Amino acid sequence: MGLGVASIQNILELKNLGYFKDVNSVMEIGSQELHLKTLDLKELFEIVGLDKNLIDTFPNVEKWPFQPRCSSRHLFKALGFNNYQSIDLNGELGSIVHDLNKPFEDKSKFNKFDIVTDFGSCEHVFNIAESYKTMHNLVKPGGYLIIYQQTIKGNGFFTFDESFYEGIAAANGYKIIYSSYLVRTGEKTKNGSWHEFHIPRNQGLLNILDYSKLRSAKVGETALNIYGVFQKMKDNEFKMPYQGGIHNDNIYNHMAGFNRGYLKQTMDYLYIPSATTTVEEASLGVILKSLFRWSKKKVRTIIRKLIMKIK
Repeated sequence: MGLGVASIQNILELKNLGYFKDVNSVMEIGSQELHLKTLDLKELFEIVGLDKNLIDTFPNVEKWPFQPRCSSRHLFKALGFNNYQSIDLNGELGSIVHDLNKPFEDKSKFNKFDIVTDFGSCEHVFNIAESYKTMHNLVKPGGYLIIYQQTIKGNGFFTFDESFYEGIAAANGYKIIYSSYLVRTGEKTKNGSWHEFHIPRNQGLLNILDYSKLRSAKVGETALNIYGVFQKMKDNEFKMPYQGGIHNDNIYNHMAGFNRGYLKQTMDYLYIPSATTTVEEASLGVILKSLFRWSKKKVRTIIRKLIMKIK
C-alpha cells in the first residue's frame, strides 16, 4: 500500500490550487508508504516550488522498492500537515491497530481530520462498506476524502468502477473535487519509479486500451485504477449507496435518483435530487414507472455495447 508518482502529483496539484490551504490533519486507512524513487519525488517538489532538500530527511526514502520503506507521514508533514495518523490491523509505521471489518468506535476522532485517505487499503477489507463508513465518520465537514482503487488487475477482494464513486458521492452529498482513471503502464521513469498518469474518467477511453497487456503483466507492474477526491459537505450519518433508479426512504428519501450539478468557475461537481417526491408519498404506479425507465436505459446501454462489438 503506497503513494506513487500520480497520487503524489495530484496531492501537490490540489495543494497548489488552494484546496488544502487550511489542512493540518491527515488520517490514512492503511499504514501507507512512499512508492517511488527519491529523484522523482524531488522533481515533483521542485515543480511546485517546494524545498527538495526536505526529502533527504525522510527515513528510508531511498530504499524503495526494498524494505524498510518510508512512511507517507513524512510527505504530509513536509506539506505542513503536521497531525498525521493511520489505521491498520498490522500496527505498522505507528498505525492505530483496528480491524476495519468492525465499526471504529473512538468517537473522539470523529469529524476531526481535514483529509482521510484510502490509497488501496479498503479493498482488502471484506466488510468494505464499514471501512468507508469509518472514513466518512473521521473526516470533518469541509474536509476531503481521497480514494484510489483498482478497476482492473487488482489484488484485493474487490475492484471498482464509476458507479461506486458516483454512488457514494451522491448518497452522502459529497462534492467531487477531482476524478480520473489512473494508469500504470508497466514502464518506468528514467529514475526507476513506475510510470503513472491520470486520464479523464470517460468509459469511452477504456474501449481503446489493450487489456491483454494489463492481464499478462505481473500484479503491480501495470494497472487501471479509479481515483477520486471528494469533499464532505456536512455532518450527516453515512448512507450506503444503492445502484439503480429506486432509492428507498432509509437511504435517500426521494424518488428517481440524482442530477449532476456543476459549480461555476471550478471543475468540481455534486449531485442534487432529481425529484422532490419522497418514497412515502409515491404511489405504486410512480414507483413502477421509475423502475421501468431505469430498466429501459439499461437495455439501451446493453444494445449499444453489442452493436459496437459487432462493428
